[in-house]
Amino acid sequence: MPVDHQPNELEPPVQRILGPPRSRKGGAFAIFALLVIASAAAAYAWVNYDGIVQDVFSAARPATARPVDDKEKASLEEFQAFQKQTADSLQSVNANSVAQKAALQRLSEQVSALATRLDAMQSAAPTAPPQQAGSARPPAPGPSAARKKPSAPKAGPISVGGSPLPPNPADGH
Repeated sequence: MPVDHQPNELEPPVQRILGPPRSRKGGAFAIFALLVIASAAAAYAWVNYDGIVQDVFSAARPATARPVDDKEKASLEEFQAFQKQTADSLQSVNANSVAQKAALQRLSEQVSALATRLDAMQSAAPTAPPQQAGSARPPAPGPSAARKKPSAPKAGPISVGGSPLPPNPADGH
């Protein structure tokens, strides 16, 4: 005997729990996207089949050691000599690096001090009073100052038209 389910006011409605019905477009798009991705993977595997197979089988085989020629063998003494040479070279590079850092720091401090002095000089220049005009030195005499100035002419008649004037009897001529 089936029991009819009476809605209880304490139970929330099914639609509120599950939400509104969704469209089938989202599901179809997801399936289509998965098919495109699977097709692309299959195409890649088809084109690169040889490389993939070689990679898989080479990973499955244990690696075999390649025999070393007698010419390639290095003695322990040779290796230690090379190691010492490399360590000396690294130590020299490190010392040069430290010296360069110290020189760079010294130059940086000098530039900073010069910039400070320059700023101080520039800020002090506008506040200094302008020099007095009387305290300025007279200009140095040029080459024309070495010549004697002609003596001033005596006061008398002046020719305006360019023709010579008759001698003045008052001058005694």
